[in-house]
Amino acid sequence: MAVINREEVVARLGGDEELYAQICGLFRRDGRMLLERLQGALDAGSLELAVRYAQSIKSMASNVGADELMALAATAEQASRDGDGVSLGACLPQLQLQLFSVLQELPAQTPIAS
Repeated sequence: MAVINREEVVARLGGDEELYAQICGLFRRDGRMLLERLQGALDAGSLELAVRYAQSIKSMASNVGADELMALAATAEQASRDGDGVSLGACLPQLQLQLFSVLQELPAQTPIAS
């Protein structure tokens, strides 16, 4: 089963494959970093900051067509908003696994944006 819906996103972009490749490059560049920062915010007890990182992951997931990752990031965002560090911590392993699955499925020719 595919973890990204590339065709849907490219259609939303008016068929612009080059723009999709650039968006994927940004995801490749920033995805892991945002997940690490989300974990760091949880470790520091800064759930307000965790909201921002979860929102960023959610947006990036939407941009590449990673619906399951987007849903997990939304769960992390809501847990952070609710001040529920336990639930946030519980969803981070799934979030990490899904993020890595998305990274593996992105087109190999995707350029890494600078």
